[in-house]
Amino acid sequence: MCGIVGVISDNAALKAFNGLRALEYRGYDSWGLAYPESGGIFVVKKIGQIGKAGTDFSKSAGIAMGHTRWATHGKVTEENAHPHSSMDKSIAIVHNGIVENYAELKSELVSKGYSFKSETDSEVIANLIQEKLKTEKTFEGAVRKALLELEGSYAIVAMRKGEEKLVCARDGSPLVLGVAENACFAASDATAFISETKKAIFLEDGTMAVLNKQLKVFETKTGAQLKAVPKELSWDFEQAQKGDYEHFMLKEIYEQPRLLKSAANQPKDKMEKFVSMLRFAQKIYFTGCGTSYHACISGAYMFSSIAKTQVMPVLASEFSLQENFVDENALVVAVSQSGETADLIEAINIAKGKGAKIAGIVNVMDSTVMRLSDATLLMNAGPEICVLSTKSYTMQLALMLLLASYVSGKEEEAKRLLSGLSTGAAKILESNSEKIKEIAKGLSRAKDIFVIGRKNAFPTALETALKIKEVSYIHAEGFAGAELKHGTIALIEEGTPAIVLSTSQTRKQVASNAIEMRSRGAKIIMVDSIPHPDFDFSILVPDFGEANPIALVLPMQLLAYYIALERKLDPDKPRNLAKSVTVK
Repeated sequence: MCGIVGVISDNAALKAFNGLRALEYRGYDSWGLAYPESGGIFVVKKIGQIGKAGTDFSKSAGIAMGHTRWATHGKVTEENAHPHSSMDKSIAIVHNGIVENYAELKSELVSKGYSFKSETDSEVIANLIQEKLKTEKTFEGAVRKALLELEGSYAIVAMRKGEEKLVCARDGSPLVLGVAENACFAASDATAFISETKKAIFLEDGTMAVLNKQLKVFETKTGAQLKAVPKELSWDFEQAQKGDYEHFMLKEIYEQPRLLKSAANQPKDKMEKFVSMLRFAQKIYFTGCGTSYHACISGAYMFSSIAKTQVMPVLASEFSLQENFVDENALVVAVSQSGETADLIEAINIAKGKGAKIAGIVNVMDSTVMRLSDATLLMNAGPEICVLSTKSYTMQLALMLLLASYVSGKEEEAKRLLSGLSTGAAKILESNSEKIKEIAKGLSRAKDIFVIGRKNAFPTALETALKIKEVSYIHAEGFAGAELKHGTIALIEEGTPAIVLSTSQTRKQVASNAIEMRSRGAKIIMVDSIPHPDFDFSILVPDFGEANPIALVLPMQLLAYYIALERKLDPDKPRNLAKSVTVK
């Protein structure tokens, strides 16, 4: 949720603006910038997407910060947009997270004569810092004292009139620092400064930093200085660009064949540690949210089929219901693209409190989930800029397939399967592209779309429905084929589109389900390794056995993309959604 950028460099305002453009996938309700001008702090705030804005900013400012917002507290208005200023306009802040005790703090500040212009919880922070400057000698000292009174989660960057420094802090929301020659950066995600430097310092919870050409890191609670050593990022600037593709979603869909080839290239020691934890755990839970939860369900199916091991997939937001069963003999596998998902982090903390081991599957190095985990595998999907998860989902599935195969001693078989799928994935996308565009035209006018699958195609049905909902705003529902007769078939009427995901294992049963829907007027789109001339459309996907969940989802991602285009929607920035959900 929300994107933060802070810059200390020449032409800082433009660099902050460009950084916000790179972070717009984290929120695009509104945006704003702040930088020194005419002896004060100039603040510009706008409603809407920053990508459509001009770049007429001061070129002389050596310090700047900005924010792109996904609204939580307060409506989408310029008053509620960040940056927020203190009442005396000497301080400006940008904030990601939620101040849970903002009402109490605001009431206390109002009693001291402070006034507020916005509905947000964030404005409290700026005025609280102003109040602390009455007793603190330094700006960073005032920020630290203000932070000690905040309850909830935050990532913050603050500036003060007349001072060429930025004060940053995090506790529960991501913040990473970039280190370059004669320049420093702070951002919610390293993609904001990857064009300037690949050297990064990932702030820990409960720490703060002062940026002033150089940077220093401190413990927030005590003010003690900490050692901070930059790490070299593996991502390149080009990976975070669209290149020749019209949208990031399309680019990331077409990156999947190449990425699948490298899925098996995990560090031997990290894979062995992860697999050892799986083998010795008495209870295994897979937990995630949204798309990652669908990967957890699919992974549980793979472990049942390949490794003959029972795994319980659990929605992270509902994990507390398992609290009475998690103990020191349990392993919780936490799955997240960003590694910063608030509900997942809460689930991890519940499990750790019970003595369970944590194994993480993430895409972002040094993310919170990675730091909380006893073992971690990186997806190595590269930056995923589109709000919808595509390549991170298939990489999660690839890792699940590998892990199940390693546990059962079939790792070489899995590597060959993924290598073959890498080549096959490119063919699946290329051979079906025109057919999918044709199908998308009809589906773009649908009110409801139903997606069914059985066995390992069932989680893919859930993910297909989610992709369609997210990007096209059409109601779509995924469910197990056998459940059709237990209620949902009542919704089928003349012309209702139904996508049927079929494999050699499930073909006979799921075809029967398709016939049941067709007899009630449904139009059937059959996805299978063989043609089905009796139905309205066929999308051909070769059978890849245990890797079918990956193979089947590829054309479905492409279908969702083209439905969005038919409806003249931006597939990279669906309404009401943000990439990294850092609030509960």
